[in-house]
Amino acid sequence: MTSDKVLIGKVVNAHGIRGDVKIKSFTTIPSDLCNYTPLLKADGTKIKVKLKSPAKSDVIIANIEGIKDRNEAEAIKGMEIYTLKSSIIDDEDDILFSELIGFSVKNENDEIIGNVKDILNFGAGDILEINLNNREKTALLSYNKYSIIDQNKEQGFIKIDSEHLLAD
Repeated sequence: MTSDKVLIGKVVNAHGIRGDVKIKSFTTIPSDLCNYTPLLKADGTKIKVKLKSPAKSDVIIANIEGIKDRNEAEAIKGMEIYTLKSSIIDDEDDILFSELIGFSVKNENDEIIGNVKDILNFGAGDILEINLNNREKTALLSYNKYSIIDQNKEQGFIKIDSEHLLAD
């Protein structure tokens, strides 16, 4: 995958007999997945996705053009859906969560305390999982205006208020 493509969904199952599929959407508003253009498969092939049913949690029911029956829908289970980064962000200084992975994490004193391992979301907000320097365990930090002091895309770091860091 090239850096200009962003994963925004994944086919998780077939739905019904007419070729509809269940898509796990990674967009803030799940049904917005269908509105991005272009929509692409991992190999860059363009696809058209039409929303069939409103979202239930982060899963939408949709039809992918060319998929006509349940057998074809089952055959594409696991297919990832991408769009171009330029379709998602307007300002080149904006940072996508996927870009935060690997960023250095600095405390209030500008000391590097680790790096971002993953971004988690269990429904109550986004959480950074941080590999701490010189420790085998990770720490967690809510990604919000109280815990993030600064972030710099060019230099690849996040500065945090370590008071909000959850670590053993």
